Amino acid sequence: MKKLILSLFFLSAFTLRGSAQLQGLEVVKVPEAQQPYSGEYIYIPDVEGYKTLKCDFHTHTIFSDGDIKPENRVWEAAIRGLDVIAITDHIEYRPNKDYIKADHNESYKRAKTVEKASNLIVIQGAEITRSKPIGHINALFLTDANALDVEDPLRAVDNALEQGAFIMWNHPGWPNDTSTLYNVHKDLIKQKKIHGIEVVNGFEYYPKAFNYCKEYGLTYMGNTDIHGVYKQTYRTDKQSGPMTIVFAKERSQEGVKEALLAGRSVVKFGDILIGSEKNLLSLVKACLSYEVKEVKGNQALVKVTNKSTLNFEILLDNKAGTILGNATVEIKVRLDDKVKFTTTHITDDSRLVIDIASLR
Repeated sequence: MKKLILSLFFLSAFTLRGSAQLQGLEVVKVPEAQQPYSGEYIYIPDVEGYKTLKCDFHTHTIFSDGDIKPENRVWEAAIRGLDVIAITDHIEYRPNKDYIKADHNESYKRAKTVEKASNLIVIQGAEITRSKPIGHINALFLTDANALDVEDPLRAVDNALEQGAFIMWNHPGWPNDTSTLYNVHKDLIKQKKIHGIEVVNGFEYYPKAFNYCKEYGLTYMGNTDIHGVYKQTYRTDKQSGPMTIVFAKERSQEGVKEALLAGRSVVKFGDILIGSEKNLLSLVKACLSYEVKEVKGNQALVKVTNKSTLNFEILLDNKAGTILGNATVEIKVRLDDKVKFTTTHITDDSRLVIDIASLR
């Protein structure tokens, strides 16, 4: 019997144009979906050379149109097991302003007061809230959100960039169910004034936007855009909210910002994982370890251990299977075959695929 312990570090990977179920779709709404609630405990190992951080970069409080206080929003994130939360109240839409009188920095200031106790990184942000074509834009890592309260949305973006902000184009398929990349977005991307796209927002995702991220080298982002109470919005018996998984050099605000600007992220939406080929492979490498237990000619028996709580749906030799979180499975493979991770998405019609021959 030939035994060899292998890390996924040695795997070669590539994309394969496979199932076209999402190809060309503008928006996919999933109001009843996502994985069963399991105490909101999600464990993902650190990726080689980086800290793996679970983040939500789009949240609202009573200082715009949310239902709870900023401090409570932070505590909700802590209960979820997140590492990072951004407070991104609307600049232009503040229905509570008649009885909650404050500037655009106040919600962050209040959230910041519980940062240490909650063991979270709290990021100051704001949502520039305009109609399409420009739509809604989140600015993260602000120092003064008041500077975004100007008539011209492009000036608001520039004012955010002058503060060193990361700019995210929010929910491109909302509100008209078309994920159109307008000329204003193309111009901003060309000028490096948009850094990422929110490909998942709450209970929907935008397959066409996957393509925009890949084509323009933008950071894949996914967030709750939470307004209400978390456990009432995401029924805790069935659902958990989406998140952006960030691979940071250090667990700090500076580390998160550097990682986002470098594009090191994967979006988690239930069991779906969305990101670049490189980042998806890094995540799979961190979660799954392989041991080739037996080789006979072109056949092998491979022991796969999942060190994370993530579930991986695979297609191998035209047969579907699941590698559950915290589980170990043994799989018979052909060495000239490929394994496709069917719940990963790089674009709307490409998945992460690994060459089995590289296991040897």
